[in-house]
Amino acid sequence: MDIGKSIKRLRIKNGLTQQQLADYLNVSMQTISRWETSVTFPDVFMLPILSKLFNVTVDYLLNNGGKVMKAIESKRFLIREWRESDASKLYKIKWKANYLKFDTERDGLNTIKIWMEYQEMFPVIMKKTGELVGIVGLVDVNRYKGYRELEAYLCEEYDDVDYMTELHKLILEYGFKEMDLLVVFALCYPEDEVIAKAMQNVGFVLEGTLRKYGRDMQDGMRYSILRDEYFSLNKVC
Repeated sequence: MDIGKSIKRLRIKNGLTQQQLADYLNVSMQTISRWETSVTFPDVFMLPILSKLFNVTVDYLLNNGGKVMKAIESKRFLIREWRESDASKLYKIKWKANYLKFDTERDGLNTIKIWMEYQEMFPVIMKKTGELVGIVGLVDVNRYKGYRELEAYLCEEYDDVDYMTELHKLILEYGFKEMDLLVVFALCYPEDEVIAKAMQNVGFVLEGTLRKYGRDMQDGMRYSILRDEYFSLNKVC
């Protein structure tokens, strides 16, 4: 049971301090701290209150968001759990996205530790070489169970439609088959033809343009795919 991790994760995601959560539940801040460090656990009657507050199921609370990521692979890629040793490779990779660039190995390690705790973003390994070449995940955007955002990045060397399509298929199949997701959406910049084409290849539907959506005030193209659509288009059993 990982309810302590769940509470901490959801509290931070919702922008609450331990004191604010304690005030809402009419308990002490020390009680929240003990829950989050698994020293003690909430009483059973607290579970539906926490579930309603964070808009998740009780099962989600008890299991830290669901199943832990297992290693999955395609013809060329392996997606697995993070290792702290990945930090030395992570910060050296050349990414198109500026927010994925790390100044030091320590910065990379700190980010990896967060990803390890949240269980949403994972390393993409090139099977032939064993090298870290990307990052991928199905991110909980706190709407409802079964609704996730796909984020997929490959380093500049492998940033082409063929590789990106393979990566999208691999993570989507895991999401729909293992996580029982219902909907996956994704965003990209209008000029990012590689990601847009890869999403179209696996069946994503363009919903429209989110004008000046990005933090840099660029437009964002929003795509989505439903579970049934993916199974039908990709003939997944």
